[in-house]
Amino acid sequence: MNWKNAGENRFFGWFRALGTEIVLSLVGLRYCFSCRFLCFELQRRLIYLFCSPWAISRRFLDQQGQSSDVQDAQGYGETPLITLNAVARRLRLSEKDALLELGSGTGRNCAWLSDRYGCRTCGIEQIPQYVYFAEKMVKRHFSDGQVSLICGDMFALDMSDWHFVYVDCTAMSEPCIGQVAFLCAGLPNGAKLVTVNASMSEWMPERFQIETVFPGLFIWGWSEIRIHRVGPPDESAET
Repeated sequence: MNWKNAGENRFFGWFRALGTEIVLSLVGLRYCFSCRFLCFELQRRLIYLFCSPWAISRRFLDQQGQSSDVQDAQGYGETPLITLNAVARRLRLSEKDALLELGSGTGRNCAWLSDRYGCRTCGIEQIPQYVYFAEKMVKRHFSDGQVSLICGDMFALDMSDWHFVYVDCTAMSEPCIGQVAFLCAGLPNGAKLVTVNASMSEWMPERFQIETVFPGLFIWGWSEIRIHRVGPPDESAET
């Protein structure tokens, strides 16, 4: 079930989401055995204890006049570590790789992937408050330069040097997803684009070939995750 079409009672939905988050947090503990990431995560949770990322995102979108674009969503969503691990394993990430996250939020995904798989990560996020705190935490816990964060417009990025990209399109409007497809079309041939709740091959079949589709568990329910290979159809591998 997805929050976009659940149509459930708000009161019931709040408790369901809270219960799901508690369960996912408990399951995610098995991926937090690294002292470095555990310290990062505890500090992150403390920072957002009294002002949740969802509230910050909603306020930012209201100020920017983008509320209607997210169709009553909060404009923010975290990928549970169990789901993020499933993505990383399918991508076969290693310390030799570099991954870009479009819409990196509080920076948790980038921090965890770098800590767990040793890869270099970069996140771009439009909400300054997220990036401000994330940079402070990264500077404190990831002094090796593996994690970097950018505050700005992701649609102004040069994509030609990236080979792994992750983007959660759940809270995006259809026109915004189309912009993401156009942006990621600039990735080099052979690059891997991972999307949540969006099929880029429907926007540009000549540029994006679906390699894998699998379910991922999020706080709002199950969602489809797609791994696309960037390049013409005649080079695509079997799905």
